[in-house]
Amino acid sequence: MNRTLAMLAALLMAAISVSSACMANSTTDLRFELKPSTRAGEIQLALWSGSDRHHGLMGSSFTSNELSGIDLTALRQSGERPVRFAYVREPGRVDCTGTAVNAVATGRCTFTENAAFSEFLASRGVGRPTGEQAYELTMTGATRDLVESLAQYRYPRPNVEKLAELSAVGVDRRLIAGLAGHSYTPATLDDLTQFAALDVTPEYIDAIARAGYPGLSADDITQLKAVGVDPAFIAALASAGYSKLSADELVQMAALDIDPAFISEFARIGYAHLPVDTLVQLKALDVTPEYVQAVAAQGFGDLTPERLVQMKALGFTPRAPRRH
Repeated sequence: MNRTLAMLAALLMAAISVSSACMANSTTDLRFELKPSTRAGEIQLALWSGSDRHHGLMGSSFTSNELSGIDLTALRQSGERPVRFAYVREPGRVDCTGTAVNAVATGRCTFTENAAFSEFLASRGVGRPTGEQAYELTMTGATRDLVESLAQYRYPRPNVEKLAELSAVGVDRRLIAGLAGHSYTPATLDDLTQFAALDVTPEYIDAIARAGYPGLSADDITQLKAVGVDPAFIAALASAGYSKLSADELVQMAALDIDPAFISEFARIGYAHLPVDTLVQLKALDVTPEYVQAVAAQGFGDLTPERLVQMKALGFTPRAPRRH
């Protein structure tokens, strides 16, 4: 695994781990804050355990029909009024009661595990969740259908924690079946998690294949999507003389925003047809055409790209021209 993918994977899995850790705390003393979201028709709900709001904090936006019993119009009205609502999913339910004052409601919640869902997970070899894990599965939206879809398409069986991760990033039957329908099934659950987190769709994989990159590994596809490589970017580089690049070269150029304009600027001052590695080094060290011209004005000769990279890496800065 190269540095780019390692960084992406670390960031992704760290985000999931933090999210899971935040939710997997005591569910016996839950507090909430509810207020209208900046998005029309949505509500911002924050839940945390204990008296410390920073302990086990979970926040997300929901549509009003996802919170049973809430009246968004009434919530926005001025004055004080009682509030009662529930968030119900297959693994369990969260019931909240409190008071709304000037469009912000606060109060307490209780969590009730769905014993039938926990029994289903145990019977399918996923494991029997603890109360805290059941809460986590509820808040990430885990479903029986996801467990059955994974089994149907012969993915490795997840444990409870992995099921929560998959649910948290939106893995569902539609994604799983869509990938299989395009003859693409990631080998691991981690690959599937990254696909969902980065919105790698069957259509994206097909488009990249048509652009000249069929049969890529899950790692390659993840990297390309993470740095924004698409058919237009591939075509633009080809028009600048850089066709049939490797997936890793595409990733490096996209990650550093090396585009036809950057390439043509160097060609204009006599540095045409530079290798990809050289372009990457120049861009990574912020060696610009202006820098090259300023160095040349100091009387340096033999300014090969390699020498320019060395000079910039060593911190050489051209003197400013004297004022007369």
